[in-house]
Amino acid sequence: MSQRTSTPPALRRPARGAAALVLAGAAVVLTACGGGSSSSSSVATTTSAAASSSSAATGSSAGGSDSSAAQSLTATEADFSIKLDKDTLPAGAYSIKVDNTGNATHDLVVEQNGNKLAGSDKIGPGQSTTLDVNLEPGSYVFYCSVGNHRAMGMEINVTVQ
Repeated sequence: MSQRTSTPPALRRPARGAAALVLAGAAVVLTACGGGSSSSSSVATTTSAAASSSSAATGSSAGGSDSSAAQSLTATEADFSIKLDKDTLPAGAYSIKVDNTGNATHDLVVEQNGNKLAGSDKIGPGQSTTLDVNLEPGSYVFYCSVGNHRAMGMEINVTVQ
């Protein structure tokens, strides 16, 4: 004859409550971590417009994982357009400064053949962020993924040679 021991219902309830709290806490943490995934080839950092404009004006660039320095590129986002310094680029590592000169919140996503390669943080009006990405030869689409901004014209085709 086997004996079963069970925990009285009154003692099980606190464990259920604790588990619910743990799950709720995990949901809050995951929600606060951001709205998208990013690949290992991208790093996005939000900075103030004044601080990042000085580095763009001097042409400074961020270091990449290889011995060559990243090339600088500026993407200016307004309501509802994206403009780049140039839309034909040599292959390599890029530090893309994203300037929001519009009146709405924007971001920048780099996509190739329907695959998201990198994405920036969302930035408010007057803010800037930097997106680091390695671009191989091919065709890319840079766009804003906020709401329906892409459908409203916030995308640009880019050729990397």
